[in-house]
Order: sequence, then structure tokens, then C-alpha cells
Amino acid sequence: MKNKKIIFVCTGNTCRSPMAEVILKNKIKLAGIEGVKVTSAGIMATPGAPMSENSRIALKELGYKVRAFKSKQLTEEMAKKADLIICMTDEHKLCLSGLKNVVTVKEISGVPNVPDPYGQGLSAYIKTSHVLEDACNAIISKLTE
Repeated sequence: MKNKKIIFVCTGNTCRSPMAEVILKNKIKLAGIEGVKVTSAGIMATPGAPMSENSRIALKELGYKVRAFKSKQLTEEMAKKADLIICMTDEHKLCLSGLKNVVTVKEISGVPNVPDPYGQGLSAYIKTSHVLEDACNAIISKLTE
């Protein structure tokens, strides 16, 4: 696999899509898959915002290391360069209608739409991180087929 670019998309790029980015990057590395770049962006992101603290904690509880992160707004240029755009919900996909290679987490992995934990307690973030881990396991299976 050479030079594939995957972008996870959610609303603000501070909770779900950054967690998915961290998880999939780690799983790609563990699987020895080369040439796949994973990033994330938001449909309504405030560029430069940090990953939410509860997202960081949820990832650490799963054993992932979280490096510096700054949110990004999804741009048309980013979308055009992506080989695959994975949206957290059907609504996010609708926002990107007209773009190629856009799927939902549900479509690519069979895992339901990823609930937004924003503004909720840590347990909601942990639940979301488990959903994303299941989704990323399914994505890795597809990448290694």
C-alpha cells in the first residue's frame, strides 16, 4: 500500500476524530502497514484548539500515547488529497456530499455512528474510545485484506 491518506472527520476535531486518528495510527504501526497517513479534521473546527482533556484521558486508559494535537478545519484541498474520508456520523457525511471517497464509520466498519461525548463526563469519552477502537480494528482488517 503506497501513499494512502485517510482523514477522520467529526464536528469540532477535538474529541472523536482525534481519538480515531491516534488509535488508527497506532494500529497501523503495530500491523506493520506502510504508506498510510492518518489525520483528522472537523467540519466546524476552531483551528488550533487542543484535544479535549477527557479524550486524552480515555486514550491513555486504553494504553495510547497522546502527543501534541491541534484541531484543523476540513478544507476542500485536504478533502481532494484524501483517498478516504471517514465520517463519525451520517450527518457529517451529508455535509460532505459531492466529495469522493466519503464513508461513515458505520459503512466501513459495521460499528454504529460514533456518539459525540462533547460536554459529557469521562465515562462518555471512554465509551466513545471503545467504539472507535472497534471501528479501527475493522479498518485495519480491511487495510490488510
